[in-house]
Amino acid sequence: MKNEVFIARLARGAVASTMAACLMPQSHTEKAASPPVAREAAFTDQMSMPYRGTQEGTDRAVVLTLRQTPTDWDKRMEREFRNLALEELRGALSAEQAKRLDQLNGWRDRLLCPQPAEEILLQIKRDRLLARMEEIINDYVEFQEAAGKKRPAA
Repeated sequence: MKNEVFIARLARGAVASTMAACLMPQSHTEKAASPPVAREAAFTDQMSMPYRGTQEGTDRAVVLTLRQTPTDWDKRMEREFRNLALEELRGALSAEQAKRLDQLNGWRDRLLCPQPAEEILLQIKRDRLLARMEEIINDYVEFQEAAGKKRPAA
């Protein structure tokens, strides 16, 4: 029990110090002699990473520039969404505009019609069941193929 409490406190302290380092202005950390700490993040939403936001430094470190997700659907975004949707209907949508339309569509769905928690849990259960069914069907097909090869020819 003591070990679990110690590990939990240690983890909380590590998260707090990592977050403090991330949130500190760059001018405060420029003269620091210690090497940069590797950071990990988990994202629950689907993400697309544009190449122009990704850079590789001289020490082979990758720098990602992420934009903040909006919290409100405003009139400007609605106008942009409608214009891009019209362009898509005309068939005059570039690849970059298509990515932007997908991004706006995801935000629009999430901000205007958020799914209730019960529906999200139900979808997770469906996805797990489908994955298990796929596994079972694949195993059955492999079994049938193996059994078909072993049968004597009539």
